[in-house]
Amino acid sequence: MTEKVTWLKRDLGTLELLALGYSDVSSTYYFTLGIVALNSGPLLPITMLLGSLSLWLVGLAYTEFGSAIPRTGGAYYYIRRELGNTWGGFITGWLLSFDQILMIAYGALGTVNYLSIIIPTASRWPMNSVLSILIIVMIMIINILGGVKASARFNLTLLIIDLLGIMTLLVLGYYMVISHGVIMPRLPFNYNYLTHGLTYSLRGGYTGIDVIAQSTGEAVSPSLSIPRAIIGVSALSTVVALLLSLLTTLSGALTIVSTNVGDPIGALAEYLLHNIYLSIYISASIAIVLLISVNAGIVDFSRSIYAMSEDGLLPRRLSSVNGRYRTPHLAIITSSLTAMLFTAPGSVQLIADSYAIASTIVYLMTMIALIAFRNKETHLVRYFRTPGITVRQMKVPVVSIIGIIVYVLSIVLIVLIKSIYVLVVLTWLLIGLLIYLVNKSSQHT
Repeated sequence: MTEKVTWLKRDLGTLELLALGYSDVSSTYYFTLGIVALNSGPLLPITMLLGSLSLWLVGLAYTEFGSAIPRTGGAYYYIRRELGNTWGGFITGWLLSFDQILMIAYGALGTVNYLSIIIPTASRWPMNSVLSILIIVMIMIINILGGVKASARFNLTLLIIDLLGIMTLLVLGYYMVISHGVIMPRLPFNYNYLTHGLTYSLRGGYTGIDVIAQSTGEAVSPSLSIPRAIIGVSALSTVVALLLSLLTTLSGALTIVSTNVGDPIGALAEYLLHNIYLSIYISASIAIVLLISVNAGIVDFSRSIYAMSEDGLLPRRLSSVNGRYRTPHLAIITSSLTAMLFTAPGSVQLIADSYAIASTIVYLMTMIALIAFRNKETHLVRYFRTPGITVRQMKVPVVSIIGIIVYVLSIVLIVLIKSIYVLVVLTWLLIGLLIYLVNKSSQHT
């Protein structure tokens, strides 16, 4: 495959990559915790833990790819390179871009929802949509003028504030639980909790590690920084998600959290701490990480468009790099404007149920591509390699075996239980294929 490579500045260290990745991952369960609790009931901790399994699977695959192929593009590039299918490459990139758009939208809307504890009218439509668009515009400008390094440093600063808020909730919350005794949930267990919980967790609804894979081409010493950042994000996110879900369950706050889908962690803080000032602080810290996810989504989506444009699958102008700031400015503007369209309805349910369906298909293809990578490109130096087995002279990573099982099961559950949202993803895919065909047609005229 002939490649055209436009230089992007290598300016991201491990901490900057970790900040980008953690904001991407944690913002998902901050935003969806209420809806997941509603659907999982007392199985919430198991659902969150299984979501972390999906995070580790795709994260380890990206680690092996990224440490050996330090190129911008992430799963789109890996799948296109290993499976050798232009249509497959386009479908991969376009499906991922759908979840990246949703990430920008839920980050902006989530920020407004969590800040409603300070300004109650902020979460009401159309005010929430207007404020969300203003947030996207602000982060877009930071990315264009400051570049990914400045935006990652912006993430890192806000990330520290967020972690302090979450640690405050966890420490005081568990103290309250231990002091007053554990309260087991009174919700009855039923089959729906199991199937609906698995529908959310197995699809990789808490993943978002793609932003690190997308930014590999801008990483300093990618053979070291990529594995460290991905493993660090996976470990930190797993611990925080499990502690939050256990705290929700053991404190008897399942009903409170599941009925406050717009501000679930703020509601949890108010229920446990009975202190308005601490609740405001914790809600504000969650709003901060959701604000970070807007930035991570713009970085992620703009790099996807940039890579696909470089390869001729989208109009070439989208891969142009600003001569002064060395940033893909047109791709950043395009991703931001598109995301604004999805903030208009202001629906938490729509975004949460649509999110990660497209990525599940991509992650399944990534597991297959990893098998091909292990066998086809044996000449490449791998600074990180996942364990594997040999089947009839074919090397098969264990991560791929588990991942294929998990994501096939997830797709089956989604089709059976959330079929209406599959139609939303298919609509997005049809729009993309139309753009692809028009672009190809214009290249031949």
